[in-house]
Amino acid sequence: MIAALGKTAEEKFGIKADHDDLKKLHFYLKDTYGGQDLRVLEKVFSSGEAAGILTVNETYFFREPAHFAFLLDLLPSYEKTGIHICCAAVAAGCEAYSIAMLIESYNKNASFPLAYHIDAFDLNPAVIETARKGVYGERALREDGSCFRYMADPCLEKIEGGYRVHSSLKKNINFFVHNLMDPLPSKEYDLVFFRNAFIYFLPRYRQRILSNLSAVLKNNGLIFLGVSETAGMQHADFTEKIRGDVFYFQKTVSQSAGFPADAAGTADYAAETPQPDTINQPVKQQKCELRFDLSAISDCISNEEKAEEIARRIQQTWNDTSFLDDVDGNELVVSVLHLLKQGDFSGAGNLLDYMETQDDSAITPFLRGEYFFLQNLFTEAELYYRISFIKNSAFWPAGYRLCSLSSADEVKKLRAEKTLEGLNRGRDFQYEVFIGGFSPDYYSGTLLKQKVSV
Repeated sequence: MIAALGKTAEEKFGIKADHDDLKKLHFYLKDTYGGQDLRVLEKVFSSGEAAGILTVNETYFFREPAHFAFLLDLLPSYEKTGIHICCAAVAAGCEAYSIAMLIESYNKNASFPLAYHIDAFDLNPAVIETARKGVYGERALREDGSCFRYMADPCLEKIEGGYRVHSSLKKNINFFVHNLMDPLPSKEYDLVFFRNAFIYFLPRYRQRILSNLSAVLKNNGLIFLGVSETAGMQHADFTEKIRGDVFYFQKTVSQSAGFPADAAGTADYAAETPQPDTINQPVKQQKCELRFDLSAISDCISNEEKAEEIARRIQQTWNDTSFLDDVDGNELVVSVLHLLKQGDFSGAGNLLDYMETQDDSAITPFLRGEYFFLQNLFTEAELYYRISFIKNSAFWPAGYRLCSLSSADEVKKLRAEKTLEGLNRGRDFQYEVFIGGFSPDYYSGTLLKQKVSV
C-alpha cells in the first residue's frame, strides 16, 4: 500500500516522497475514506489533500538574501518597462511578499516608481490559502535576511504569535494553485524564482519542470534556484551565469529581445524589447563605472589638508552643471570619505546620490554602507556592504564590515571564510584606503581569530 502511494506521488507530483509522510497519507486515507482505491487516490492527489501531507513547505522572509541584493541592483533596468516576476513552488508566500517589500522600498526613493506584478503558485492549496491571508508565525523573520529587516518592518503588523502582512502589499501579487508537472498558463516573465524546491523533484522529471518554466520566461530572462540546487540545473534553454557570489541562469534559446541590456552586469544580453510610445517619458541615464585610481585616493586621504581642499572645491562647484561633464571619480571618493570622517552626512549623501546614478562598481555601495554604518544604522549598512561584496568579492573591506555586523555565529564564520578568500584576491589592490588604512594582514589576522572563535 505504501509503495503504491509512493509511485502515485512520483507520477502526479514528480517527487520522491518521504516514507514517513507516505505512512501519514496512508492512515489519512484509511481514516477519512476507508481505503485508497483508484477513485480515492485520484481525488486526494487532484484536490491537494495529498500535497498537504507529502510536500515540504519551509519558508520565511528574505531567505537566501544574496538573491534579493542582486534583484535590488537589477530594478533600475526595468523602470521604463515594468517587471513581471514568477515565484514557483512558493510555499506559504514569504518569497513573493519579500520581493514586493523590496520593490516597494525601492519605489520610495525612485524618481519614477517601478510597475510590477508577481504571480506566485504552489501545489498545496493549504499553503496558498495561508499566503493569501498573509499571517505568519514568529519564525517568518530570521537572522538570515536580517539586512532587509528595514524593508519588512513597514509592511508587517505585529500580532500575537507572529505577523500580518499589510493588505496594501497584496495588490500586485496573484497567488494560485498549480502543479509544476503541468504547463503554466501562458505568460511572459522577466524573472523566475524557483528556489529550494528543485531538489525534491526526481531527476527524470527535472527536464519537464524546467521546460514548463522556460516556456513562460522571456528570452534572455533570468531564473534563480536555491544556492544548493545550481549543480543539478541542466537544460538546453539555460546558460549558467555568476556575479560575485550569486549563481543564476539566463534563458538563451534564441537571440530575440526580452531582457534589458546589461541589467545583470554582463555584456551578452539582447537589445531591449521595443516598448510602446514613450514620448515625454524621462530617460534614465545608463550607469557606467567612474574611474578610480586607488593610489591617488590613498595619497589624498593620507593628506588631511589636501582631502579637505578637494572636498571643499567639489562642494563649491556642485551646482555648476559644467562640473558634471568632467567629474573626477577619485576626488568624489576622497570627498565622500573626508565628509564622512567629519560627520557631514548631508554633504556626503549628496555626493553619493550622484555617484549612484553614474557608477556600477563595488565602491559606491560600500561608501553608502559607510554612510549608514557611521550613523549606527547597521541594518541599512549591511545591505549595501552585501551589494558591494556581491559586485566584487575581492573588495574585502565590504566583506570585513559584513563580518563585523554578523550576529549569528555560523553566519559570521561563513562570512569570515568568504572574506578571507576575497582578501587574498584583493591583496594587491590598495582597498585598505576605504577602511582606516590598516594593512590586509591586520584584517586577515582579525578574521582568522573570529573564524576559529565560533
